[in-house]
Amino acid sequence: MGPGWTALIPLFGKPRRSFALMSTLSSGREVSRSRAGSSRCDFVGVEPRTGGSRRSSNILNSPVQHLLKEWAERPCPQMDIEALPPHLLVPGSNSPVRIIDLGGPGHKQLVSIILPWMHVAISIGNEVTLEQMKALIFGSIKRMAHPQYSIQAEDYIFRVVTITGSSDLPELTDLFFEEQMLCKVEMTPAYPVFFLYEPDGFRNEKDIAKAIGNALGYPLIQLESQIDEEHRDCRVKLFNEVELAVGSRGLGGTEHYAFPEDDVTSEDTTCPQALKSKIESNSLAYHVYYRTQDAEKANDDSKAKLVVIDFMAEYTPTTLIQKTLSKLKETDEPADAFILQIAGQKCYLTSDEHLLLNFGTVRSNLEDYRSPQFVLRRKAIVFIEYPPAQKLHKPSYVKAAEAAAAALTDDGGIISLWDLDANLALRPISCSKLGAFEVETSISAYFAVFVGQVMLFQCKSFKVPTHNPRWQSEFMEFELYMKDLPPAANLSISLVEEKANKKKPGILLEERVLGWVNVPLFDWKNELLQGHHTFNLHTTPVKGPGVYNAEGQLGNSDAKGSPRLMIELFNWQRRVRLPPFEIYSAFVETQMKWGHIPVPKEVPKNEQALVQSRVENILRKHMNSEDVSREEEDYVWHYRHFISVVVPDALLLICECQEMWKSRESYGEVYALMNDWAQLSHGVSLLLLGKRGLDPTIRRYAVEHLDGTLSDQTFHLFILPLVQALKCETFACSALALLLVRKALSDYRIGHKLFWILRAELADLKHEMDLGKGDGQFSNQFKLLSLILEAYLRGNEDHIRMITRQVGMADRLTQLSVMLKSFTKDVATKKLREELKRNLSHFEHLDSPLDPSDELGELLIDRCKVLGSAKMPLRLAWRNASPMASTWQKNYEILFKNGDDLRQDMLVLQVLEIMDAIWKRSGIDCCLSPYPVLPMGTKLGMIGVVQDCATIFEIQSGGGKMGTAVKSLETSFINRHVRDHATATKDYLMRVDRFLVSCVGYSVATYIMGIKDRHNDNIMMTNSGKLFHIDFGHILGHGKTKLGIQRDRVPFVLTEHFLCVISKGGSVQKDSHDVVKFRQLCVKAYLYLWDFRSLFVSLFSVMQGMQLPELSTKADLEYLKKALQVDVMTRSDAEQHFIDVFTDAFNGSWSTKTNWFFHTVKHL
Repeated sequence: MGPGWTALIPLFGKPRRSFALMSTLSSGREVSRSRAGSSRCDFVGVEPRTGGSRRSSNILNSPVQHLLKEWAERPCPQMDIEALPPHLLVPGSNSPVRIIDLGGPGHKQLVSIILPWMHVAISIGNEVTLEQMKALIFGSIKRMAHPQYSIQAEDYIFRVVTITGSSDLPELTDLFFEEQMLCKVEMTPAYPVFFLYEPDGFRNEKDIAKAIGNALGYPLIQLESQIDEEHRDCRVKLFNEVELAVGSRGLGGTEHYAFPEDDVTSEDTTCPQALKSKIESNSLAYHVYYRTQDAEKANDDSKAKLVVIDFMAEYTPTTLIQKTLSKLKETDEPADAFILQIAGQKCYLTSDEHLLLNFGTVRSNLEDYRSPQFVLRRKAIVFIEYPPAQKLHKPSYVKAAEAAAAALTDDGGIISLWDLDANLALRPISCSKLGAFEVETSISAYFAVFVGQVMLFQCKSFKVPTHNPRWQSEFMEFELYMKDLPPAANLSISLVEEKANKKKPGILLEERVLGWVNVPLFDWKNELLQGHHTFNLHTTPVKGPGVYNAEGQLGNSDAKGSPRLMIELFNWQRRVRLPPFEIYSAFVETQMKWGHIPVPKEVPKNEQALVQSRVENILRKHMNSEDVSREEEDYVWHYRHFISVVVPDALLLICECQEMWKSRESYGEVYALMNDWAQLSHGVSLLLLGKRGLDPTIRRYAVEHLDGTLSDQTFHLFILPLVQALKCETFACSALALLLVRKALSDYRIGHKLFWILRAELADLKHEMDLGKGDGQFSNQFKLLSLILEAYLRGNEDHIRMITRQVGMADRLTQLSVMLKSFTKDVATKKLREELKRNLSHFEHLDSPLDPSDELGELLIDRCKVLGSAKMPLRLAWRNASPMASTWQKNYEILFKNGDDLRQDMLVLQVLEIMDAIWKRSGIDCCLSPYPVLPMGTKLGMIGVVQDCATIFEIQSGGGKMGTAVKSLETSFINRHVRDHATATKDYLMRVDRFLVSCVGYSVATYIMGIKDRHNDNIMMTNSGKLFHIDFGHILGHGKTKLGIQRDRVPFVLTEHFLCVISKGGSVQKDSHDVVKFRQLCVKAYLYLWDFRSLFVSLFSVMQGMQLPELSTKADLEYLKKALQVDVMTRSDAEQHFIDVFTDAFNGSWSTKTNWFFHTVKHL
């Protein structure tokens, strides 16, 4: 034994009689020895001492001494060496051993390992990593487990005794970085001792990991076992972002990140005249309910007192509280002890920076002829629900990364890309797995360098026979200088089979792409791809002209049996890295100084309008998918400095100029301009995050603009497209991923929505994997979305329990829905109620997955039922648990659907919310009813039920079967229904007005989005008169056809039934006052959306990543561009376009009436 091993003897002193197998301490009785020389000390590799023991305190400092004392005095059971087969310790051994030989590369190292319940001595190669050593140790002691301790290697970390600093005193050091080799561990040579222990906070970390796994739907360790170095790095960076977000967000009171504040939808400083007239003519006021302190604690509304405060436009939340208390005169509590809660909702109004009438709920109520309802709440009681968050627990993988970073040394093996002085060079070597082929065919490898969709250079190998696909060629050089290689450069490779024409030699008969792959030339560490690489090629059809598929996904194909191509890129024998971003500005400045880059000249004032107009026209062409000529590209590039200030959205054009990517001077200049680039529109920012924008600097800039311009109140409207944009990221960690985590942790509602959208994406990806190769390997996209969710949940530890309860409820409903499909409707309803009663605790008193502002209270089992449609959805009902729910909505109802894809409905309703926000900001409230839809997995999800409403079919179904069909041809039945529900003429006129404005909103929205298959079963109306649409199965003009003829012959549904209500029961005339008013409102609403046409085109472009059947190609966007008149330059032209559309809808109302009649007859 070496000197390091013999020094162990004084560490432990004289062997104790309580040592058993592997130094296991006896709990009371001694273990006899039946074999001479086979003492317990023999096993651990320590020879018995005959002399006096030395005190370990003479060697170790007090922390180590205390640790050893704790270890020695712990209760441990006895374990007899003779009772265990020796081969469990060392395979093939026939006798007990002193040391466990674990093998491994490198020189043998003798090490003493101390676990919480025993001590082992091992011999192991010093070139194994700590992770490997730990796995080998636990693999050898499986039968030596202790019931109180885990036997899983991942539950422990190493701790060593080291000497640091000038004191020469030993210290305990935790080794979180387990990828280092044993020989690299710095420890006291005299004491080669490793302690394996559960790290601080270990139990808490395990509990958090288990909860996160429950929320994700699979154990977190399954993810950890599959992530590579890139994703491990991303995981750490995401947690660092979590730390920043948690450290900067509000911790308590109204500043708490989970405190639900109502959205502000307007910035008016006075009440608009139209709204003021509506309020005065209908005597609208503020209704505030007051409860005693005991009643509030018990959430008892029975004795609540109503205080009516006259409307005043200048009132703020604090003003209303003061007026209420002054009028109430029943409490001495100060005004600042209260806050305002919206009646029936978990939503508060606290900001005095905004007028009451500018809050979304208040404004909607007033526009809807309703007096806003509030509850006066005591802060001391409310804030109990929002305690300060727990201290953020730093997981062990972050500690390991920090330890690795501290131990990292620069080996000097990295050079800058700008140090290279040659062109890009590569060569094909061989390919395999080509499948069946004809004898007289040959193949060639095509190579091209792209940035986004811009091709820089290409080259082609010579042909080789398909039956022997091997190239013996020299390196092929691109005309691309290495110093000029852009950071976002991708190598696009296509393997092309060529078949010769026997009759005409030299003329190709056929050319077929066998496979393709796109590979970044720089990896996630910004290091150049070089040396030998083998790629699995995709065999899906190539999109676009030529043999390349530049728009295809990056990376290898996961499909089994796909063609394989081996290539070699020139190897520089050293790691080559991109220069840091900060160097570009200095480089451009120097190049300008020396005249290598022309100094930009200002555009003369008399030419600025002309230049701006032409650039905007070129941008308009580009947005309309028209080709931009090379001359136009050069024009845009020439005026790049002017564009950065005056037409910032033309950055989209600049990024697709070939001139930008041909040299480092060019793209470096644009990078430098980024520092002062004017504000981008939201639409262009989204487009830059799509498939065309792959440059990390440009993408980071687009993310920064969205971060700076989208408030928390509007950010949630863009979560869906931003999640789709994540799929376009080249590498795991990106500015967009960090932004989503940061925003999710700054506002609980954003985080809640992001969680469910990402979880639905994971379910879809998991479904694809199960249908595919089924080997259990996660795709990179699956890993990234999982890591984002994990990061969010770690920063949201206080709310994990609520999220897991929601997930558990969804899982149980899924199981229930599958089980109930085998029964008839009535029997299924009975069994549903039985199961709900049996598992009541899992379904009550939790936040709604659809909206965390909705509190689901008592489950109303008698109202729960199974609907009779094909997929047998479950209709569930809960009591609203919020204060004074009776004044707003007493109950919540949710449809749980298993079998329908709800993603397209979610998309339409999300866009509808954006339209509604634009209209409200512009002073129009269309009284829309964008009910919540939440996909929860593959063809699985929830839909919020709009209360007190009926379909048009149900409204007309009052006169028997034949009467129902006849009513569809009768013009006045809807108007009669509205009048029958009105209590007086004034009430009837209110309902007509609601019908009018809601019809305006849905007419314009359904036209722009091309929503088809509109009939009387998917158009509904509330009892208060608001019209709304449901079931958005056909969008972007994709309607149903019969014998090749489009059923929907009108641009949007405008039947005589609707016009009759709008005309208040009078005759429908095109030029009547009411119809003209309706048309003017429609035109006005359309023009407000036309102003944001680029935003809507961008939204749908990015959301092609959802891979919906009717939103998957560029052609699908053509309808939207035409409807929004993207190529139209003036508002007057856009206005005339919609007037023509309105006229077509008005004149075609007869066709809709006919469709409704036949639809009614079919479903009788």
